[in-house]
Amino acid sequence: MFKGYYPVFLDYPFVPRPRYGHGKPPHAQLYAQFAALKPEITKLLSEFLKFEDGMRRIPLRKTKHTADPSWINKWFAGLDVFALYGFIASSKPKLYLEIGSGFSTKLARQAIQEEQLRTRILSVDPRPRAEINPLCDELFRRPLEDVDLALFKRLNAGDILFFDGSHRAFMNSDVTVFFLDILPNLSPGIFVHIHDIELPYDYPAERAHWYYSEQYLLAVALLEGHKNFRVLLPNAFVSQEPDCLEALNPLWNAPGLKGVPKTGNSFWLQTV
Repeated sequence: MFKGYYPVFLDYPFVPRPRYGHGKPPHAQLYAQFAALKPEITKLLSEFLKFEDGMRRIPLRKTKHTADPSWINKWFAGLDVFALYGFIASSKPKLYLEIGSGFSTKLARQAIQEEQLRTRILSVDPRPRAEINPLCDELFRRPLEDVDLALFKRLNAGDILFFDGSHRAFMNSDVTVFFLDILPNLSPGIFVHIHDIELPYDYPAERAHWYYSEQYLLAVALLEGHKNFRVLLPNAFVSQEPDCLEALNPLWNAPGLKGVPKTGNSFWLQTV
């Protein structure tokens, strides 16, 4: 057994391979849902450009300062960096509650400082991948499934809930808790981020043996009408739509952002 990895034994064989996209058509109904949102998506991206000055002060690459985010990194592609900064700057949340901390915490703190906000960062993560404790206002160093769910009652309209967990739905896993116990019970008006969502496409082949599954829970909610939230920004979809991406040309064409990946797989929604 590899250190930090755990086996899962299955009694029924299956072949993990992309079913949608990656050389095949996207999921038709999901694609149609997102395509209908193109005018709103383009408008939102354009509105976020008013925070371009602060975004340009994000370093292009990793610096010697461990608390600095950067446009080019292993965790967040350029469109995801743009979106997280934009949602924080525009919504001016009182609380930014993060499940899964690391690079995103650094970016959130920089956005808060650049925009001179009073946002408090709450971090839920048993073992953050980066030393981010000094960047946070409250720490919950335990798995999501062991956190008192009353914590999420503190979120109000305009606040942000950021989820970047294990990406796997199992009995009592963080993904199961998030989709069954947290998301359906949030107050209206909260901005919610879920990372590593490829919809309307499948997970790529190179991740097939990671056995991610959370986006299938989200897909079911979307296909069944998602009455308790509205979709704002599905970045994997946007990444493949040139007419949406054109809105960001003023930013991407800046000399200081050469080489930034203009893609992403963050998924943003808002509770209603």
